[in-house]
Amino acid sequence: MNRRTFLQAAVASGLKSAAAAPPNILFIMPDQWRGMDLGSMGNTQVRTPNLDRLASDGVQFRNMVANTPVCTPARGTLLTGKYPHSCGVPVNDIPLPAGEPTIAKILSERGYFTGFIGKWHLEGGIRMPGFVPPGPRREGFQWWAANICSHDYFHQQYFRDTPEPIKIQGYDAIGWTDLGIEFLEQARQSGKPFCLYWQPPSPHDPYIAPPGFGHLYDPEKIELRKNWQPGSKQYGAKKDIAGYYAAMACLDEQIGRLLRKLDEIGQRENTIVFVTSDHGDMQGSHATFLKRKPWEESVRVPGIFRWPAGLKAGRKSDAPFSHVDVVPTLLGLCGS
Repeated sequence: MNRRTFLQAAVASGLKSAAAAPPNILFIMPDQWRGMDLGSMGNTQVRTPNLDRLASDGVQFRNMVANTPVCTPARGTLLTGKYPHSCGVPVNDIPLPAGEPTIAKILSERGYFTGFIGKWHLEGGIRMPGFVPPGPRREGFQWWAANICSHDYFHQQYFRDTPEPIKIQGYDAIGWTDLGIEFLEQARQSGKPFCLYWQPPSPHDPYIAPPGFGHLYDPEKIELRKNWQPGSKQYGAKKDIAGYYAAMACLDEQIGRLLRKLDEIGQRENTIVFVTSDHGDMQGSHATFLKRKPWEESVRVPGIFRWPAGLKAGRKSDAPFSHVDVVPTLLGLCGS
């Protein structure tokens, strides 16, 4: 891992003097969240007050992109700091090769308490929902509450250390957040620096509004992007985008809960909060759908860093920044 990307980020953001203690990491990665769909990025339709506040308190990379905008390759890069062809996961639904260095392995060796919550999607074979047994396939994460891949938001389940599924009651984003709060409390009790990868599977399609959020968006009032065109699939219409935005509003509220827990345990100042996504979604732009496309709706993703003890607030950067830069930057900020 070289330090080039760490220095690039430090120059762009204004690095403060080094923190006295190793910083924690809270890595927040919703699935399929487009980079332009934040209030802080100029979308006046979405309701993302917590993420907007996080951006104003930290550094926002406005040109953050996914090097390979599809689930498994992006997740491999965001664990290893390598391009998908280099870390061995160039397509979906294949396992990360044994022995690859990951951020969780590196930080575990340095005394961090590491945890993973949500959608894993780095195994081969059967996808949903999927149990990953304790051991090397967890790639250095010690605390685990996850499945391989499921977008059944109203009938979600996850696994701990046995193959017995644990059901999440109600809409799953709330349950994933409950688990994140549980991890943060255990991290506080451990007395160790921590690294949590929190990866809920929404707002990925199917675009069904969570309970209590559907009223926020009237499909008839949704403003489509100027490059939107009707395509061959009935997908990406206003009703889908309304459901997409509603899922974002729900997630933003849950992210607010995680941030309040950081405050409660006294770790706001020395926790690096990083927000991104694995890829975006065309949603009918250029008459195309989903990801794996070269256009910005597919490749541009959120890129927000907040670290009060180490980074000056209120910065916006147009510098190039991508998934492959994330792991070396985080490790550099941690002094590794």
